[in-house]
Amino acid sequence: NRMSSQSPQNQASLYVPENIVHNAKTITFIRSSMSAITGSAAGILGLTGYSGFIFYILTAVLTSFLIWSIKTNANPGIYFRNGSDVWTEGVFGGLFSYVLFWTLLYGIVHVYD
Repeated sequence: NRMSSQSPQNQASLYVPENIVHNAKTITFIRSSMSAITGSAAGILGLTGYSGFIFYILTAVLTSFLIWSIKTNANPGIYFRNGSDVWTEGVFGGLFSYVLFWTLLYGIVHVYD
């Protein structure tokens, strides 16, 4: 592999900053969308308390795995300076969207429970 034989300074210069920013925005969009969808599902299912947060953790890990396997073909180092960005980028930001949709849909669907 040509990239692994170069020093870290030379390797960093191989990345195009605009592409790195675009890739980060793509991950943020995917996470926000999935957080809204899974938050809505949690609200409709009537999850409360810890079960709702565990559902978020499970779906966030599943989303990360799907990004890692489908969008990066299991090689995130090509698309990001730090390969762990696929697993961590936007996870906590997605939590706010998740809670918003979770509570909204729970309140709408389970108003008379």
